[in-house]
Amino acid sequence: MQLNSNNKLKNLQIMKIKILKFIALLFVFAGGFSFCNKNTLDDSNIDMSNIDFSNIEDLHAQPLPVIQKCVEGKWQWIETDTWGVVGIFRPSNTFINITNNRVDVIKDDSLNEVFSYSWEKKKTIYGYTTYVMKERGWFFDNIRNDSLRVLSSVAYFMGNGDSYLFLRIK
Repeated sequence: MQLNSNNKLKNLQIMKIKILKFIALLFVFAGGFSFCNKNTLDDSNIDMSNIDFSNIEDLHAQPLPVIQKCVEGKWQWIETDTWGVVGIFRPSNTFINITNNRVDVIKDDSLNEVFSYSWEKKKTIYGYTTYVMKERGWFFDNIRNDSLRVLSSVAYFMGNGDSYLFLRIK
């Protein structure tokens, strides 16, 4: 009889441990889900006063107003890298001016190309959830020491795409 009550006690303790583990797992899952929702591309309540616009490592993960504020302005086009196909091309004397809905490409002091754009929210590009310049497929990866890294969401054959490097003109 003593043995039977000991087994019941052990089974009860094991069941309590399993229930506690299950509850802990639910808390972790619920907390992770809540965290993910807070880190989606939410454009409300943005405080831009503490943002260093010359260095922002995860520009692709920022809300649209932050991305827009970071990329607007005049840039010198430093290089184009066509991944795995052509290699690096370094344009000379080429500049771009990004405004809220238009990009001017200026080469050799004359307007070479103008394109208007709108923003599209993409779910996943190269593992990122970000906003993309719809007409060009550009998305903005990071800014390091006033150098803007732009990637193309447009895939070429064999899955290769372009990346661009722009230097901020002060």
